[in-house]
Amino acid sequence: MTSPERVAVIGSGVAGLTAAYVASRTAHVTLLEADDRLGGHADTHLVREGDRELAIDTGFIVHNNRTYPTLLRLFAELGVATQESDMSMSVRSDDAGLEYAGALGLTGLFPTTANLRNPAYLRMLQEIPRFHRMARALLALAEDRTTADETFGEFLERGRFTPYFRRHFGEALVAAVWSCDPAIALDYPARYLFEFLQHHGMLRIFGSPQWRTVTGGSREYVARVVAQLGEVRTSTKVTSVFETPDGVEVTDGNGGTTTYDAVVVATHPGQALAMLADPTPLQRELLAAIPYTPNTALLHTDTSVLPNARRAWASWNHLERLDAPGVTITYDLTRLMRLPTDTHYLVSLGAEDLVDPALVIDRMEYEHPVYNPTSVAAQRRLPEIGTDRVAFAGAWHGWGFHEDGARSGAAAAERLGLAWTSPSGTGSIPALPTEARSYTTSIRHVRRSPMRREFTYRSRMWVVDADRLPDHGVLGRFEARDHLGRPDRTIRENVEAFVATEGVELAGGRILMAANARAFGYNFNPISVFWCLDDQDRQVATVVEVHNTYGDRHAYLVHPDERGRATVPKQMYVSPFHGTDGVYDLVVPLPTDRLLVSVRLTTDHGEVFSASMTGRQAPGGVARSAPAAALGALRIRRQGLALWARGLKIRPRPTHPRQEAVQ
Repeated sequence: MTSPERVAVIGSGVAGLTAAYVASRTAHVTLLEADDRLGGHADTHLVREGDRELAIDTGFIVHNNRTYPTLLRLFAELGVATQESDMSMSVRSDDAGLEYAGALGLTGLFPTTANLRNPAYLRMLQEIPRFHRMARALLALAEDRTTADETFGEFLERGRFTPYFRRHFGEALVAAVWSCDPAIALDYPARYLFEFLQHHGMLRIFGSPQWRTVTGGSREYVARVVAQLGEVRTSTKVTSVFETPDGVEVTDGNGGTTTYDAVVVATHPGQALAMLADPTPLQRELLAAIPYTPNTALLHTDTSVLPNARRAWASWNHLERLDAPGVTITYDLTRLMRLPTDTHYLVSLGAEDLVDPALVIDRMEYEHPVYNPTSVAAQRRLPEIGTDRVAFAGAWHGWGFHEDGARSGAAAAERLGLAWTSPSGTGSIPALPTEARSYTTSIRHVRRSPMRREFTYRSRMWVVDADRLPDHGVLGRFEARDHLGRPDRTIRENVEAFVATEGVELAGGRILMAANARAFGYNFNPISVFWCLDDQDRQVATVVEVHNTYGDRHAYLVHPDERGRATVPKQMYVSPFHGTDGVYDLVVPLPTDRLLVSVRLTTDHGEVFSASMTGRQAPGGVARSAPAAALGALRIRRQGLALWARGLKIRPRPTHPRQEAVQ
């Protein structure tokens, strides 16, 4: 199929923006938006506070590095800065006399002593781990008609969960996550719901990802996408999309018709169906099967909608109400966006009758998809409704979140033959880790001369951000004394000092480190790698630090090519079977969900030795990674003894000169 040259994207939510951005790499794009504002749920409000202005998001607010890969790739290419967010949830039920918050520790679970005297509440806490186990067990079963059709309410009945648990935990969780009526939450397909919760680390007490928010508000990424596009038209409602043998005719509300090579319809499904001039029976069936529910949102500062007990105030706050239908949920944007203010800026759904009108800053109308067995069944068939010229996109292709919209937008562009290439044309920019990751690794050593020998073993390795080093106590912590530089500084300070000696300034950018942690009082890293990035997450340099079993260390600063390759002269005695002569050929690409570190030594005498570590991100890292350093050191020493026993010549160990900012 020939790649289209002129493309129209209808709708400027995240799905339309992503589709337009991808298409703009190779085509001229016209973005059409019925509203006078771009962004959809990426909705940033500028609020004046004294002599400053706060950028506050009221729609899309948070994301994470684990489950938003498409959005992270978009942010990486656009240079969008993000920061850590606070993710917690509270439940307030005035008629039950209950207030509590999750993810805030014991303080949140017991904000007052009343919860300690509430047997039903204490039992509910005991039911939560069983709920998690049953949900994971359901996902472990092969999907059949029975498991696919079971609703959340039926699941709770089958599990014999108490009415107290059902109302104050189960319904509240789904209603808060999807901004839906608690009664509707019970009709959600259980398996579909649990797939989402599992995907986001929410079917365990611990293990949720670190959530983040866009610095300066989501308007930042919207503006950067729009700057890449050829033509943007707001206040332009599309009334007809008609596919012809030669193109797609798009008619707007003024009666003007323009023909494009291809069109991405990135609106809600009902809107998409309404603008199709000649929908197929399947398009009519599936688009009509996915309903949306409207929600009025208020941006305000009325804290009366939060729990009465301040210690239960959370990022998401669900208020149970028997006197009003629908959901009442309040998001604390000051917490979520870490706004530099003492005022709690809030956005509430379903609280128009509760919020003091004098404290309302703005009013928004949003819509969210409703999931039931019919809509989920229709969703699975959505790939069937697109054509070679017309593709559909929207968060309704997934769980209804920003990542689902971004992913569907990229997929729609790809369906039309528009591949996502990076701005340089060299391929995708990886989604870089923003929190500690553990990798299962395979380490392989190959010696080709003067005798051939190789050995392979499995191990573990961490990739961590030098500004957010995890501390797992005796099972694993990262200490400056185990790496280059002074032990009385931080690892980051030492890396910055070293690269500065080579004329490299990081200017506040991140440093990602691949290394073993110190566990049980011991640490050994044959190789540690530091990827140095600037404040736009662009690679500035890479530091490869080498340790030998004698306690020496040496750091090499390299500037790898786009595939992570670099060459550097060897300068340290690492193995007793090699001197300090030769050249290293390194391969150290930026880590993603895969990790690769490869070293090939060619000596001045033509001897070749190579070592490589390949890894894949894996869960359960702390306990399994703890013995990695000790076992690795033991295996290396054992292999050295084996080579010595076979008669491999030992080279004398020289005295190493002190390397500035390293030793």
